[in-house]
Formats: sequence, structure tokens, C-alpha cells
Amino acid sequence: MRIVIFTQSIWSIPSIQQLALNKQIIGVVIPQKDFQNQEMLNEVCNNFGLDIFRWDGKDLEEIGEWLTNLKADRGVSFGFSYKIPKAIFESLEWGVLNVHYGKLPKYAGAAPLFWTLKQGEKSAVISFHKIDENWDAGVLILESVAPIFPGEPYGLLASRLSVLAGKELLKALDKLPLSEGEPLAPNESPLPRPKEEDLTIDWKSQSADEVEFLVNAANPNYSGAITTFRGSQIRILEVSPAEVNVVGVFSPGTIVHADATYGVFVLCADFKYLRINIFQIDGTIITGSKLAALGIRPYEQML
Repeated sequence: MRIVIFTQSIWSIPSIQQLALNKQIIGVVIPQKDFQNQEMLNEVCNNFGLDIFRWDGKDLEEIGEWLTNLKADRGVSFGFSYKIPKAIFESLEWGVLNVHYGKLPKYAGAAPLFWTLKQGEKSAVISFHKIDENWDAGVLILESVAPIFPGEPYGLLASRLSVLAGKELLKALDKLPLSEGEPLAPNESPLPRPKEEDLTIDWKSQSADEVEFLVNAANPNYSGAITTFRGSQIRILEVSPAEVNVVGVFSPGTIVHADATYGVFVLCADFKYLRINIFQIDGTIITGSKLAALGIRPYEQML
């Protein structure tokens, strides 16, 4: 194999390392614009002596010449922000395999792992599919499934999936020339990147489980789930289910208990409780116990 990876994702690093150790990767395409974790990705490529091509997503002639000179025969797209045009994937003998962190076509779109966690799925799916002209469509070559552990946030799950993807990618690449798999029709309503309203807790309607799913889905990529407290927007990074013995009538979103030893506890719409373990306020990450010690009191309200 003579593989080129199109990526800007830190989660592609285990796959790059695996392919490099097997001497199957010859180059990496990254966006011309700067992106998060660019230095780390560059360092990994340089350590393995891989040729790096910075592409603007538009110039087909230059990247076509580069691929031809490398004699690449197949590509892998892994968290790449540009749509790879037909002229590029058809120029490679065996096409381009996309690594998608979500079951297709259900979780088509730019943020599949966020929606997988927010919906409370019990497992996450990595879909390896041969691309065509449409987003998240083509031919499904392989699915790999991993359980989602209770309370597991986006960052930990994505890290686990990146290791699994590195192991499973070779299987998918072996199947790619066979072009055998399940046809994937385009999802006409792909899930969007989450907006502020998608990240905001609705204490009046969301159960304790739903709030926890949202908090896990939003940590760390989206800086936590959003709520309002004392007139200011704050973010919640970690919660856990809790049993609380309190007396009184409370509305959802009410802090029913707060102290420096046990932390902050909030009532949800299903009249179950969550312990708020970690907050982010004005750029400061602070525990619920510390915040209680600084003055949060029972009967205060989160909106």
C-alpha cells in the first residue's frame, strides 16, 4: 500500500503511527490554514519522515501532481475539514476511505460523536466508508463498535476510539480494493455542529440522564454544557448521579444542597438529582466543593 492521509485531527495520530510502522503511509495532507494541534501533528509526521502537503482545498493541479509523484494508490480521510473532490479520489487507484466517528447514515454530519453522546447511546461506532461525491456517503466497508462507559466524556471516548481506529484501519484498507460493502445513501438531514441552544441545559424539561449526556458530550470540545447562574452564563464540565435526602418543594434547576465537603447538588426535571463536580466560570475551572465553600447556597437557582 502507498497511502496518503488527509487530516487535521489529533485523533488520526494512532492511525498514522500504525501505518508508518508498517511502512504503508507515504504522505499527509493538512489544511493550508492553521488549526488546533497542528504542531503535534507536524511533529509526528516529521518523526516518521512523511511528506506533508498543505492544501487550500481548491487547487487540484498542484495536489494532483504531488499525489502522482508519490505514486499514492489510496487515501484515508480522518477528521479533514475540506471535501475531497471527485478528481482527487478518482485519481487514486483504490479511492479514499473516510474514518467517521458515528454510525452512518444516522449520525452523518460534522459532529457525530457529540450527538452520539447527547442521545445517550450505549455504544459508539466508527464507520469506515469509501467516499463518493456526497458527504458521509459512498460504500460502507467496515464498522467497529466500542461501548460507551457510564459518565464517559467526549475527550476520553474520542481518545479510545482513535486507538481502536488505528487497529481497525488496516482491515478496512485491505477491503477497500474489493469495493464490497453496504451502499450508503446521503443523509438529507445531516446533524449540524452544535449551536449554543444545543449546548444549553433546560432544567425544566431535561431529566438527570439527559443533562449528564449533554455535559459529557460537551466536554472538552465545546467547553461544557451551558447554564445561567446569578445572571451570568457558566459551564458545567462534569456531573454524577446522586441520592439526596432533602425536605421541601423545589423546582428543577434548584440547588438543594451545597457544602464544602460534598459539593453542589441540583434537582432535574424528573425529580432526580445530580452532583455538579466541575464548573467553568469566567475561564476558571473549579470544583463544586470549592464553589460551595466560596458561597453557593441551597435554594439558589440555575436557569
